Amino acid sequence: MKVIYLDNCATTRVDDEVVDAMLPFLREDFGNPSSPHLLGKRARRAVDAATESVARLIGADPGDLVFTSGATESNNLALLGMFGHEDRAPLNAAVCPTDHKSSLSIGRALAGRGLDVRTMRVRPDGRVDLGHLAGLLDPFSRVATASWVNSEIGTVQPVRSMAALCHEAGAMLHVDGAQAAGRIPVDVREAGIDTMSMSGHKIRGPKGVGALYVRPEIRHRLRPVLFGGGQYALRSGTIPTHLVVGMGKACELASAGMAAGTRRVRELRATALEMLMTGFPGVRVNGDPDGGVPHVLNVVLPGVRGESLVSSLRSVALSTGSACNSGSQEPSHVLTAIGLDAEDANSSVRICLDSRLPAEDLVRGLELVLERARALADVVVALDGPRR
Repeated sequence: MKVIYLDNCATTRVDDEVVDAMLPFLREDFGNPSSPHLLGKRARRAVDAATESVARLIGADPGDLVFTSGATESNNLALLGMFGHEDRAPLNAAVCPTDHKSSLSIGRALAGRGLDVRTMRVRPDGRVDLGHLAGLLDPFSRVATASWVNSEIGTVQPVRSMAALCHEAGAMLHVDGAQAAGRIPVDVREAGIDTMSMSGHKIRGPKGVGALYVRPEIRHRLRPVLFGGGQYALRSGTIPTHLVVGMGKACELASAGMAAGTRRVRELRATALEMLMTGFPGVRVNGDPDGGVPHVLNVVLPGVRGESLVSSLRSVALSTGSACNSGSQEPSHVLTAIGLDAEDANSSVRICLDSRLPAEDLVRGLELVLERARALADVVVALDGPRR
């Protein structure tokens, strides 16, 4: 059975060229890139070339990168690495309430140690209130953190302005770039970002690999949290050559296809939005309909429980929000943070588009979504009685 995939923020299909690039390093060129022999040197050359591709995508130097298992690990390395075990308040950190759960969980862990963890205010469109952030920062502030692109509503944060505010206070800015790198133009040096996380599987690369960018000027301010063979100063462990090569190839392809891909996704979004608005009464877009990335579309379907809709669709894959929240029955923390009540948050679904999605698949998928949504809404009306 064909499944129409509309959940490209959770993960993406690995590109065929990425698979082809990875396979030799699972078969004949399987050497450890830290080994001094021929196979090790081949692996090292491949890792170095891939590192250059990843760095090029985000405007960094290859030496600024540490490969990890993904953005969650990168977030942990950066945010935990900025504090010592004995650090306590008044040292503080500022977190964005709409961030990925990995960053918010780290904030709770830091608070549990006795650090002062503060929460930024966000506007109804999901953007950080810069005036409020400026008021949170003081001489004891160590770091502020936010996602460049929000994975549920597509909001793009003003990271350049956030970095300037942090640096004025003597603090650092960490950015979760998992949904940004490869989707929008990213230049970490120009933006003034101190650290940024990435994941390969968000841009048609393999799962299980990511990277952490560290601005060289602040590297001395981070302490390692993983120790071992010293493959990277901040993170030891055998380098998974095939995964790094796959991520490098995915970054290369993302860079080459970004402009055309963005134009294509804008066309798909316009089609999706028109179908939703005309096909279901009262549909509302969550976040800023004009100021976010085009591939994320989060909407309220009044009277329809999002979880029921998602779980009842057999041939369409979409979600109610971030995959990290899939097991929770609570309303999305992102949607409640921007002001939605529990009813509207629980009636919301997220559609994440890909430039290679055929238009006819999108139309057919949304027809099925709307058909099921209308059926579920009718059930609610029948059970509750006519709405007044």
